[in-house]
Amino acid sequence: MGTLVVALCALLATQIFATVDGAKCIMRGACDQDGIRGSCAYDGEPQVIDKPEARALLEGICGDVFANSSQPLCCDADQLDDFHENFESARVLGLDNCPACSVNFRALLCSITCSPRQSDFLRLIKTAVNEEDKTTHVAEVDYYLTPSFVNGLFDSCVDTRSRISSIPLLNFMCGKWAQNCTAERWLGFLGSTPSRGGLSPFDINFVQLTQPRVVDGTTYLPLPLEPQKCNESRGRVSACSCEHCKAAC
Repeated sequence: MGTLVVALCALLATQIFATVDGAKCIMRGACDQDGIRGSCAYDGEPQVIDKPEARALLEGICGDVFANSSQPLCCDADQLDDFHENFESARVLGLDNCPACSVNFRALLCSITCSPRQSDFLRLIKTAVNEEDKTTHVAEVDYYLTPSFVNGLFDSCVDTRSRISSIPLLNFMCGKWAQNCTAERWLGFLGSTPSRGGLSPFDINFVQLTQPRVVDGTTYLPLPLEPQKCNESRGRVSACSCEHCKAAC
């Protein structure tokens, strides 16, 4: 899996995540919420993942997006176990059939889960307390992205066929919208909790920005991810085939 993200990683590692001075997390660690494993609220510095096995999982899923797996990050070993399991489900459906789709999708989720600069592009909206163990978990966040990444992510995946009778992949990943999926509807489903028909452990509002936004005196920046087009090769990531990318035909 790691080979799919190498090219994007090379571009992102030095531009986005290489410097962590002054960076903060808004969440870190795994907390149970209503029977679902979610993220613990955490207002603090990124921490080094001390388990080699966990770092290996990170490298397998996110490659070198984070400069190196030994740097301080906003995720821990427990989260990475869950993260790996979720990605395996997407892979079974056919996420890897189009390398660009896989690269862009992984970048979206690797960033929100582990980036050492979460507080730059994530705004914590709501938390809740688990009455059994008294842990505070994340209930809702705003995730700031550029329109170019949102549209590029969707465009790279919209033609990807699943491994199930070649049905479009997004028919399975866009909830009730299925064949009527759009970029906004897809992100809306990805960010919805089970009570709203989704699978996310907490509500994620994907907000598109073209410039910084100031909220209550805090400046937020859209995550500067550059999507890979499905018909282009980048480094060791090859262009998608015509079957999974109309632009490649």
